[in-house]
Amino acid sequence: MPEIRRFGEYAVEMGYCTQRDVARAVEIQRDLASRGFPKMLIGLVMVRYGIIHSGQLLHILRVLHDQQVPALLAD
Repeated sequence: MPEIRRFGEYAVEMGYCTQRDVARAVEIQRDLASRGFPKMLIGLVMVRYGIIHSGQLLHILRVLHDQQVPALLAD
């Protein structure tokens, strides 16, 4: 089984944010869920709270798709 990498790993690797920013976004995500809001994807949390911008979100998703999907379909 190929290694599955998380969105935040790509964001940090691409230099769009720090690991601390990712941790902050995860904390925001958990806080929102604990207050009854629907779970928001981490990339959307990061855009909404100004950690990354929408163009960076799209770039990360494109790279994640290009690297992860072929590996998952190879088996």
